[in-house]
Amino acid sequence: MKNQTRTVFTKTVLSSVIALAASPAVLAQQTTAESAVLEEVVVTAEFKRNLENALDAKRDSATIVDGISADDIGTLPALDMGEALQAVVGVQLNREGERRESSINLRGMPSGFVLTTANGQAFATPSRSDKAFGAPNPFGAYDPAIFNGTYVVKTQSADMQEGGIAGVVDLQIARALDKPVNALSLSVGGRSEQLADTIDPEIVISGSKHIIEDTLAVTATLATSQQTFRRDTIKINRYDNIPTNGNFVGANGEDFATWKADNGIPDNAVVKMPGELRQGSEINEGQRTSFAGGIEWQATDALKLGANIFYTERDMDDNGQQELDLRTRSGGTKITPNSTPFDTGSVNDNGDPVWTVSDILFDDVDYRNTSRIWDTYEQSQAVLLDAEWVSDKWTVDGLINISSAENNWSELFYTPYFRAGSSGINGRLYTGENNVENFVVELNDTDNLNLDTNWQVKDTLTSSGEVQSLDNSQIRTLVTGTYEELKRDTNSFEVNFERELDMPVLANVQFGYRYSSDKQDSDRLRNSPTGLDLTGIINNAAKGNPAYASQGNFFGGNVAGIAGAGQGWFALDVDAVNAAAIQTIGTVNPDAVTGEQPVIVPATGLVARGGQQSAGLVYDVELNTNALYLMGDLDFEVGGKVVTGNVGVRYVSSEQDASAPFWAFGATDINNPEQRSVKNDYTYVLPSLNLAMDVTDDVKVRFAYSETMSRPNVRAATPSSTVVTRPGEVNVGLPGADVDPFTAKGLDVSVEWYNREGSAITFAAFTKDIDNFFTDVGTCDTETLAGYGLNVGSLSVVGDNCVTDGQDAYDAIDPDYIMAGDIVNASKLLNSDENITVSGFELSLQQDLSFLPYPWNGFGGVLNYSNTKQDSSDPDLYIPGISDHTYNVIGYYEQGPFGIRLAYNYRSDYELESVGTFNGEGNKNVKAAGRVDLSAYYKVTDNFRLTLKGYNLNEALYEEYQATEFQPRAVHYDGRTWVLQASYNFF
Repeated sequence: MKNQTRTVFTKTVLSSVIALAASPAVLAQQTTAESAVLEEVVVTAEFKRNLENALDAKRDSATIVDGISADDIGTLPALDMGEALQAVVGVQLNREGERRESSINLRGMPSGFVLTTANGQAFATPSRSDKAFGAPNPFGAYDPAIFNGTYVVKTQSADMQEGGIAGVVDLQIARALDKPVNALSLSVGGRSEQLADTIDPEIVISGSKHIIEDTLAVTATLATSQQTFRRDTIKINRYDNIPTNGNFVGANGEDFATWKADNGIPDNAVVKMPGELRQGSEINEGQRTSFAGGIEWQATDALKLGANIFYTERDMDDNGQQELDLRTRSGGTKITPNSTPFDTGSVNDNGDPVWTVSDILFDDVDYRNTSRIWDTYEQSQAVLLDAEWVSDKWTVDGLINISSAENNWSELFYTPYFRAGSSGINGRLYTGENNVENFVVELNDTDNLNLDTNWQVKDTLTSSGEVQSLDNSQIRTLVTGTYEELKRDTNSFEVNFERELDMPVLANVQFGYRYSSDKQDSDRLRNSPTGLDLTGIINNAAKGNPAYASQGNFFGGNVAGIAGAGQGWFALDVDAVNAAAIQTIGTVNPDAVTGEQPVIVPATGLVARGGQQSAGLVYDVELNTNALYLMGDLDFEVGGKVVTGNVGVRYVSSEQDASAPFWAFGATDINNPEQRSVKNDYTYVLPSLNLAMDVTDDVKVRFAYSETMSRPNVRAATPSSTVVTRPGEVNVGLPGADVDPFTAKGLDVSVEWYNREGSAITFAAFTKDIDNFFTDVGTCDTETLAGYGLNVGSLSVVGDNCVTDGQDAYDAIDPDYIMAGDIVNASKLLNSDENITVSGFELSLQQDLSFLPYPWNGFGGVLNYSNTKQDSSDPDLYIPGISDHTYNVIGYYEQGPFGIRLAYNYRSDYELESVGTFNGEGNKNVKAAGRVDLSAYYKVTDNFRLTLKGYNLNEALYEEYQATEFQPRAVHYDGRTWVLQASYNFF
């Protein structure tokens, strides 16, 4: 299933720059005193100096900024860029994303509200997220070693690009003339993922060279590593009502009503039970390669030219998951409560109290084993061409940014299963309540199951993913999975002018213009079993050891109550099964209803599932933006204290044209769809003010006000429109790509006390008033539908229903397609008048204790804490994913050639929305957790260093629950990871 699509241009640029940076002429050794001094300052990786460098950048910034210094990125215990960023106060790493996505929240606000830039320029990111609050950057695709530090900018100024309501993460690509005159370093390491039982190589090579000293220089960093990681999971995907009919069997034979009364459950209460178990183990394998480099030329004293590029590619092409799936909720399964029910403290939509039974006995359960494989490919690249001209009073600079990104996803799974009521499988399921080590699943009579059967061949396209046994209708195999391809292009041009002024208050004035074009091209297909004859392919030979659970103990051997290999959990070799299955596909006829022609899904060779065009993720979108800004730098005195800062305004005008294929299923040509466009344009004026006062030599106070915006994610608000009819019913899908961006007004204040060299105590408070949220609103307005070219007849409200008179646009094709009196279900994404205020504060203490006597002078550390809350004008409106409390405790000790640093990162619980069957039904909370990481080094010589890093040393679990922690939804176990590196500086 390996993806064959690659971009030739990127490889050409990458190989050319690497060749330039690594050529003998470029890397020829120079031994001037100046180069030796530069190397000592820049290459040093001591914890103390790294933290001091970040603190200096914070102190000198015109806005409220935190960050990571260039050298500290290499010494942090971080598997990717997202993990590196979590050391910054106010940054929260999101671990709920599957497969180490490593997106972040900033000041509690979701990752889609965080703009990611490189050297101040927005670029195309490889996200395929469909989150409403914007597309988060998957930082897991980037090796942090290629970046020359990073800034987390928390307040806006007029010269900054719009798009980050929460703030901006600015990844720094090294400027060649700022790097050492002559440097070359090599780091080689091995990473041990204990749960996966693998050792993966890591290589980082970095160099810089002044071809003409202080005039022409090049720099490059290449980082590549094998990627293997495993995750074990136990999920209760949903809690369902315990049966109240004859499928309820009390422990003493009593019926539901008697049992309920005997346990003191209120008459109006509903009783839930664990309705679906998914016990699985997944392993991901592939490679990540990241590169950054540049060339810079001081052409004249006044003119400087530069070019920087970065490229990253994470190609995970050998991934799989084996999963046991029990659906106790399925009709026909008999349930016996095996524990005392308890009150969850929550209520359902009708206000009735909800109780839960955590331990149940089941008989004739719906029993499934899913074997899943997938390929993921993420790639992002940018070329930044810049020029700067400086005179006595004027500075003029310009920049061209050419960037693109790609995300490909190809998933396939086969799930043989036995339907409830006839499987003959009985057993026990206990959630463990608040302790996964107490989790129990017992299965009986699985040895009697027989998959040797004759299978029905699907001759036409079908919306169902199931193949049914001809011998026993209760035996099925689900064959499905998704193929998606998303490509993005972000290109821009800007020019900026700055004029020094000899004026009171106003030190200089800046103004500029930026044009950007952002494009997305999204395609999606679903696999189906159409045309397959699985006879002789799916059989009892599938029984055996789960492929991934056998590679080390499940959950590190800490969960003894699982159903293991030979105890009802078996696996398929999906590649082998699929290779045999696709050979059975013969002639596939067009769909009998819609006339849809069959299409083959790339990589899997299966026929695409019919009717998937309504999924909404087949679209093209182009966004063109013109922006102007005017800003003045301030410098004046108040009460004898110097105040600096800036004040300005940014004007943004955007036009978006989004298009998607339109289908009225059964009435239009599904094989030659009409492409319909949805246009939207908007203009914003965004003022900003940043002020800083040095109250004393050591104390600085800041104040900031800004108005910002973040554009919604087109994958959540797609341009797709559809009409689907059923007897007596018309379902209309209206496009949502014309909703306007989120907007916010923010206030920030901070106090910074730099109490000694390399030390500071800082406090910052903030508030963001966010509005223009969008929500799905039902409509029965004929004109609204007509505005999108949809005519399903004249609409009117009759009772509680919206009905049509049947005089629709499709009468000439099929007069019975829509009939008078049919109920019309239509809804539209609209911006609302509701708002949410996100507010909080941050406290950070960074202390260098080198003033203490030996050996205590080697200690130092950082303690930072952030508190965030949200208040909504609508009780039903909230931003998911906000933790009230996060903190980092980082302590280090350095003495002579040795240094060690321990970091503890904590995040309190937060609520998540549940999307898709894989993640389960109903919103859930992530349990509070903290993780311990380690980084240590030993300098063997001045040039040779050994480094040891450890991740998740306390083996923290990622846990989700519903309503109460005694009602678990998911527990993930990743285990520990160790990295050992050897680094050598050649010069």
